Amino acid sequence: MTINRKHIDRVFNEKFSLLDLKMIETYFEDEKLNEEAMLVVREQWEQFEPDSSEHAELDDVFFKLYYAIDNHPKKQSPRKPTIFLKIYRIAAVFVLGLLIAATVYFSTREDNGTGNPQWIEIVSHDGFRSQFTLPDGTSGWLGYGSSLKYHFDNKDKRIVYLDGLAFFNVAHQKEHPFIVQTPAKLHIEVLGTRFNVSAYSEDQSCDVVLQDGSVKLNLAEKEIQTMKPNERVIYHAENNSIEKFTVKNIDDFLAWKDGKLVLRDITLKEACMKLSRYYHVDFELQAKGLDHMEIQLTLENETLESALDLLSLISPVSYKVENRMAQNNQTYSKKKIIIKNRSPM
Repeated sequence: MTINRKHIDRVFNEKFSLLDLKMIETYFEDEKLNEEAMLVVREQWEQFEPDSSEHAELDDVFFKLYYAIDNHPKKQSPRKPTIFLKIYRIAAVFVLGLLIAATVYFSTREDNGTGNPQWIEIVSHDGFRSQFTLPDGTSGWLGYGSSLKYHFDNKDKRIVYLDGLAFFNVAHQKEHPFIVQTPAKLHIEVLGTRFNVSAYSEDQSCDVVLQDGSVKLNLAEKEIQTMKPNERVIYHAENNSIEKFTVKNIDDFLAWKDGKLVLRDITLKEACMKLSRYYHVDFELQAKGLDHMEIQLTLENETLESALDLLSLISPVSYKVENRMAQNNQTYSKKKIIIKNRSPM
């Protein structure tokens, strides 16, 4: 018997079956196959940097495989993983779906000693995404390199704070609006609907795409825009401007939930930023004179190298890969991708 690495790859890409989990379990139980399986996992690890914060006690990649194997449907165990016992003590929050998709941290903090309810934080690393369900029944996905905090404000409003990428399927509560606060200071208010938000603090912007229902966009508690289904609004915090579009194919904006990266009509700089979060690597853009070029690319289950080959095929650029290096603080740098203009033949 030999290892079929597709089983491991599908687990990391979140498109696995019960057979994939069973095969991975077999690989690690077989002494002859265990070492080879570890090498395949290490290849995945080379594209991922474990978080060095005080919360991270396990290498995330190995924990993901452990969790997938440990929760195989045929296994029966009276003991629950310690991490879940801790979660239950912290708050009444249920995270559903694929915990192997991301490292999810939960923390509680007081609000400056005012006695306000504690809030919970969910964190998803670069390169991974996770599914969540909040206590009010709202569910969704948290994207690459994102964090979501939530608490309740006197039980009148449901408030969450997003830094990153998320899709929300908001549970309808007529008397309790659901509000997403963003680093760009834009507040998204709904009662019950489905929408996508990209609001990374480093972007200084907020991109909202509405799938169903209606949305109000507020600044300083003042309504500045309303949205209807299949509309997209981009708010730029730097100059306090708004762009509004009708979306032709909303699935392009939601495909990330299924592990796809769809790049449509964006600049090379924007493409590199999205690729950086998707593959958890750093990009250094040295290419010149390509500011007006638009990228059209869809990725699904491609390795980083395959994605870079495709990028160099559809645009006049070349790339160089600088591997991870040990640093003085006993951590490793991210893999760096240098994008340059393609040399003339």
